[in-house]
Amino acid sequence: MNDSSPGRPPEVQDDGHDDAKQGSWQPSVQRAFMDRARRAVEREHEKPPRRLGLHLLALVAAFGLTFGIVYVFDAFLTSMQKVMRMMDEQERRQQQEEAERKKQEPIPAYVVPPSD
Repeated sequence: MNDSSPGRPPEVQDDGHDDAKQGSWQPSVQRAFMDRARRAVEREHEKPPRRLGLHLLALVAAFGLTFGIVYVFDAFLTSMQKVMRMMDEQERRQQQEEAERKKQEPIPAYVVPPSD
């Protein structure tokens, strides 16, 4: 039963060839790991390249976002001031209309004193 489909390990034979294969396999894997570790140590000591363009773009985006938020907040406060001014004008008009209505009302000939 020699099934060599991918995903299944080949069956182990007891011929003694495994030791020879493992002996040649182990140093190459060990060498690959050592090379990988050596490269990692070399990269660790190197300074990463400065990305001035990305930093500049991030700074411009941060300022843009900040000024955008401030602009929206300013627009909101301006509109609230306009609404408050309109409400004050309406209240003032109502007070003037009341004062005019009181002037036009007939004045009684006599005044009844309030009862105690």
